Amino acid sequence: MVCVACAALALAAGAAGAKPPIAGRDILTGKRVALSQFAGKPVFVNVWKSACYGCRAEAKTLSQFSRAHRRQVAFIGIDVTDSKQGARAYYERFDIHYPSIWDPRSMLAGAWARGAPTTLVFDRKHRLLQRIEGTVSLAQLNAALRRVTRS
Repeated sequence: MVCVACAALALAAGAAGAKPPIAGRDILTGKRVALSQFAGKPVFVNVWKSACYGCRAEAKTLSQFSRAHRRQVAFIGIDVTDSKQGARAYYERFDIHYPSIWDPRSMLAGAWARGAPTTLVFDRKHRLLQRIEGTVSLAQLNAALRRVTRS
């Protein structure tokens, strides 16, 4: 049976110029988080789960990079498996301060990524410019930042 919501998200993701439907509740605070909250600002979206080796390998780099460049770019996580307690432990371990949308059925992540970790790079108009699959490096983040700040 085909998931109608999944198909709708996949179609929206593929539509040229359509704003991505990245929105939901932060796993730790329950507050609404949406790409649209960051109007006029580039956004990096990281798909992760605490059981993922690559996600743990990149977490500290993402945390430090997000803090160092918070005036230039916003960060949102999409957590695909964790409980609130698991997410909190992951955030504390890696000193992460940006919100993560809880997506236990991978409705959002499934529309945008083939798995975790994946980092999505959106420009100021929230058009997807780059999809980095696998563990992201500092060099890749810096190159993506240069790309979105000149677009």
